Amino acid sequence: MWEQFIARCNSQGTTATAMLTQFIKRYLDGINDLNAIGGNDLDKRLDSMIKARVEEYLEEYLSASNNNSAKEENQAILAICERLDKVESQLLSESNSKETEAIPNIADLEQKIEGMAARIKQLTEAILKIQDYLNNQLKQTKKSYNNSYNNSYYQRSTQRIQPLTEEGLAARLGVSVETIREQRNKLHPPLFVAWCKGKDKSGMGWEFHENTGLYYPAS
Repeated sequence: MWEQFIARCNSQGTTATAMLTQFIKRYLDGINDLNAIGGNDLDKRLDSMIKARVEEYLEEYLSASNNNSAKEENQAILAICERLDKVESQLLSESNSKETEAIPNIADLEQKIEGMAARIKQLTEAILKIQDYLNNQLKQTKKSYNNSYNNSYYQRSTQRIQPLTEEGLAARLGVSVETIREQRNKLHPPLFVAWCKGKDKSGMGWEFHENTGLYYPAS
């Protein structure tokens, strides 16, 4: 086609460059309002304008040639137009295909995000349960430690206090020896321990051991 175009230009006493320059000027003069064209069908409008200008120019150019040459050129133009239509249809189908592929991809992505959110929620709940369990374990450990400490402290305290004679206990409780004997003989051992606690400044109970004849701190 290019060789035929050059030969035709030469037969008309001009060059291919001059004819193309003329064609470009006519094309530009016809789309000075290109910036005003907008919308999603911009490409379609441009293609339509290009084909219209090509047909107009070739029709004008071919009118000066013989009828046989005109028929050949018209057939070439029709072939070009058909090819342009096929290209447009192919591009449109590819664009639609990409859009339809994007929809499943978006849906798949949303599904994955929802799955991740559900997993994060489960992990959060598990972490909270673990924290509650650890807090309870810590409280129980502290309580057990305090009880153990108090018991051991009481045992150490009672162990440090030496057993007392009857005179020593009377002096500690601030009563007479006769009062100690009277209360010991009158009261049962647990009641005697309680009576001693009420008299002892440290609130300590005392019990009598007959085998030694001494009074020991009650545990």
